[in-house]
Amino acid sequence: MIWFTWRQFRTPAIIAAGALAVFAVVLLVSRGSMTDLYADVAACQSDCGNAIDGFLTRFHNSAGGTIYYTGLAIMYAAPPLIGVFWGAPLVAREIEAGTHRLAWSQSISRTRWLATKLGLVGAATAAATGLLSWAVTAWSSRVDSAAADRITPLVFGGRGLVPVAYAIFAFTLGVTVGMLIRRTIPAMATTLGLYAVAVAAMPFWLRTHLAPATHDTPPLDMTKLDGLMINQSGDVMIEPDPIPNAWTITNRAITTTGEAFTGPADPTKCGPSLPNGSCSNWVGSLGLRQDVVYHPDSQFWTLQWIETGVFLTLAAILAAVSFYWLRRRLT
Repeated sequence: MIWFTWRQFRTPAIIAAGALAVFAVVLLVSRGSMTDLYADVAACQSDCGNAIDGFLTRFHNSAGGTIYYTGLAIMYAAPPLIGVFWGAPLVAREIEAGTHRLAWSQSISRTRWLATKLGLVGAATAAATGLLSWAVTAWSSRVDSAAADRITPLVFGGRGLVPVAYAIFAFTLGVTVGMLIRRTIPAMATTLGLYAVAVAAMPFWLRTHLAPATHDTPPLDMTKLDGLMINQSGDVMIEPDPIPNAWTITNRAITTTGEAFTGPADPTKCGPSLPNGSCSNWVGSLGLRQDVVYHPDSQFWTLQWIETGVFLTLAAILAAVSFYWLRRRLT
């Protein structure tokens, strides 16, 4: 059964291995230029802000920037592609063609038949995404360190252990959906839709609850604002700087009583005919505070391990559903 499963799966496996090899060569070849660009930051001893800004500017204007964003896109695209092209057809195609009955008429039980398929292709899924994530995470480490953004939602899902859990979840989701729907193309489309919903829900609603967030209310620093705007109604909109090297959840200006500050603006201090800095000085005199909720970078691996556990648990539940459906409901 193992040999037969491998014969069925060897073409996608060879294609995946070839793609991994090509991408690995690209990363290796470009590693030297990354080291050269990072030289000023590596040599910096103190007050390295200018060196970091210069490195990031040069990097994003070079071929390395293209490779960086390509690697990030691949990390997000690989799990759903595995779910759609490896998971969904794995059982659905056999059921659709009726070949599963031939396999069950031999000496192989249904449980062994499914376990072999899940085990072999699942192991390939974990190995492929694990190697890919390790290579991309290692190659991007200097950029992530300089940009201080690896815990932000855009980067977090393409680093560390989480992509491996995403891929295993996508694979078992595809297998389960294919078994329930019994038709390959609808199963592929359904797998993609369900995966997108599950993974998108994590950064938008769930991830911030996986570990305690930090809540601070420091005095509002008027020298560190992303924006200070006044609309035609006189409402004041203040955008404090986000916390560096952190994933900022809530960031607003509040009054001394803890309410969100929205003005109204003092027309004698804020207006187009008044001197520059007049409105800023007025806002600074109000004693406002910054109400900020964030996850510091120190929680990166805590969130990685917990989110990985969540998706591996979901994958285990889906696998259990597949075995139950195979033994009790599928004929």
